[in-house]
Amino acid sequence: MQMIWCLLAPSWAAMQQLVNVFHSSTHDIDVTCNVTKTVCMVFNPLCRRKSVANSFPLLKLGSSYIHFVHCFKHLGHIITDNARDDDDIKREVRNLFVRTNVFIRKFHLCSRVVKITLFKSYCLCMYDVGLWSVYNYGTLSMLKSAYHKCIKLFFGFARHFSVTQNDTVGVRFT
Repeated sequence: MQMIWCLLAPSWAAMQQLVNVFHSSTHDIDVTCNVTKTVCMVFNPLCRRKSVANSFPLLKLGSSYIHFVHCFKHLGHIITDNARDDDDIKREVRNLFVRTNVFIRKFHLCSRVVKITLFKSYCLCMYDVGLWSVYNYGTLSMLKSAYHKCIKLFFGFARHFSVTQNDTVGVRFT
């Protein structure tokens, strides 16, 4: 069984101490740590003047070193060191287009009712949107635009068709 561990510390020294405790505890509970999948991320403070350092020495886990990253995917959610959700929103836009294109190829002959059910169930499965808190307005507009474009593609409407003003689709997503 694979387990995910997340350690948080206010300083490099405190993190190294936590890593040492974690490493000694792995032997006691009979757990191994895959160092190639283990990474460290430093979150920058909101106020740049409070930044202590821009680079830190590598943390050591046993005889191996843990590398620092600026971006990491954890349980499907992209986490960045600037604590912004723009990269995760862009990932969701890509996934929306991928899922829509797959359904266009596989289910283009289905009835409108079936297409609506498929679109609601699979194209709109955005489980981590509740985690988005800090993002650019333009990035969120990109998601909204992609959503409208995918509806038009999936249901075969013209590009100039307004999804928000016309009710001829019969699709109510709210």
